[in-house]
Amino acid sequence: MITWQNVSPNTVELCGELSQRSVTSLMPINSRIDGHSGELNVELAKLAHVDTAGLAFLIELQQCATQHQISLNFSGSTMALDKLISLYNAQSLFTQ
Repeated sequence: MITWQNVSPNTVELCGELSQRSVTSLMPINSRIDGHSGELNVELAKLAHVDTAGLAFLIELQQCATQHQISLNFSGSTMALDKLISLYNAQSLFTQ
């Protein structure tokens, strides 16, 4: 299970497992960034598990934000997520 919680006007928090089974509950991605402008911070520290589908979701979220001219920042990445990002050579998508 995954939750997307608005913790402030420009910060959201992902909690739970971001996996193939849960990622569909966050679709469509455009609906996740509607109402946000300028900058959006996504807190990842409370993610217990991220698989390749979860990583693909984060990458697509980043691309969607860019298309809507929103600066998306990820924070609180876990060691496991950092390893997955490195494995898929996706570091550039998660740096400012």
